[in-house]
Amino acid sequence: MGTVEDDIQMIRDLIEWSGETAAAIARNIGSANTTINRFKKGTAETRLGRQTLTKLKEAYPKFPGFVDADSGERPNDGEDSDDVDIQQWNVAYGMGGGTYLDIPVTGEMHKFSRSWLRQFTNAPPEKIFLATGTGDSMTPTILDSDIVLIDTSENQIRVGDKIWAVAYGETGLIKRLRRMADGSVKMLSDNPVVDPETAYDGELTVVGRVVAVVRKM
Repeated sequence: MGTVEDDIQMIRDLIEWSGETAAAIARNIGSANTTINRFKKGTAETRLGRQTLTKLKEAYPKFPGFVDADSGERPNDGEDSDDVDIQQWNVAYGMGGGTYLDIPVTGEMHKFSRSWLRQFTNAPPEKIFLATGTGDSMTPTILDSDIVLIDTSENQIRVGDKIWAVAYGETGLIKRLRRMADGSVKMLSDNPVVDPETAYDGELTVVGRVVAVVRKM
């Protein structure tokens, strides 16, 4: 009977045979990148779901190396059930001078593995958003045009020096925040050449905490 190791080898063989990346294969079957990537890396703990295997066979019908589903071994609902949709805001958060902010906004949806998201936050998917950072004040932590994952369920500064997405005036910013004894909030940049700023009562609204940097998508 087939094993997880068989599926790992199958995915690695499929990547080599197709000449595509794990991310490209995942896109072709409408699954999260981690669904395929964890088999490529050899970190998968359970077998591919039946629905996922079916989609792979439909997308790559000429690939000779598929390991057939074994009764009772593969999840009936497939690994697809672990995928959740995360909305990308059509707004850029400035990491410098700031970008005009107008929220709430709508944007395209991206699939992520729920188990991957749990590495960063336990918030429900509807509280998690993607946004683009612009500028270089958070270099090297966040680069210009990086995609960041924002957890809007966290909007209170309880731990200093974490990275947050904020509305400051009518602009959106990504900064490290430090609450000061006088009630003000110091906005810090990771780029040492950028001076900190201080927001006073009523000037700053915390949108959510930046829990991960996804880079380019």
